[in-house]
Amino acid sequence: MKLHVFPASPNAKKAMMVNALTGLNLPLQIVDIPAGAQNEPGYLALNPNGKVPVLEHDDGTTLWESNAIINWMAGNAKSDLWPANMSRYDILRWQFWEACHWTPACGKYISRNLFGNEGIDMEAAAQDFHKYAKVLDGHLSGRDWLVGDAMTTADVSVAMILYLREPCQYPMQGYADIARWLAGIEALPAWTAAMPEREAAE
Repeated sequence: MKLHVFPASPNAKKAMMVNALTGLNLPLQIVDIPAGAQNEPGYLALNPNGKVPVLEHDDGTTLWESNAIINWMAGNAKSDLWPANMSRYDILRWQFWEACHWTPACGKYISRNLFGNEGIDMEAAAQDFHKYAKVLDGHLSGRDWLVGDAMTTADVSVAMILYLREPCQYPMQGYADIARWLAGIEALPAWTAAMPEREAAE
């Protein structure tokens, strides 16, 4: 098995972090997104969406969509990141929330500040971000993790987009519980393992 990733992608970083957290240590195949490798026929055969990450099994079958991948990885490793109980539905709730609301809200800042899209209405972007940041911050009040008493794949899914908060200028001020929760995740060696391009730049 191997993971096809573009290390700068938050979605790819989810898989890279869970790869480290579970000890699976699957080999990484770098997809050269700037060069258009995601649009080549060979890659589209792995994921017709032309996105990263992709988990490629030894028999050639693949799994795409980052949250599905990290849940599969944690399950395959029998990790408590994907506990074998009813809390899986709560994890899925947060992963759907991340994909449908949280990442799109952050994505407006990524589009404007990382890719220079001046057509983004930043006032509307701020309203959207704060709407969902308040949901997350409120849920984390008095909690260390999103689901239960330990870290799960929900935390990886929701946290990873925040690695871009400084270059993309997310309005993070005033969200003390998000900051506390994120600091705990960022202190993990597995978070550092998902940031190879940052190490190379230092």
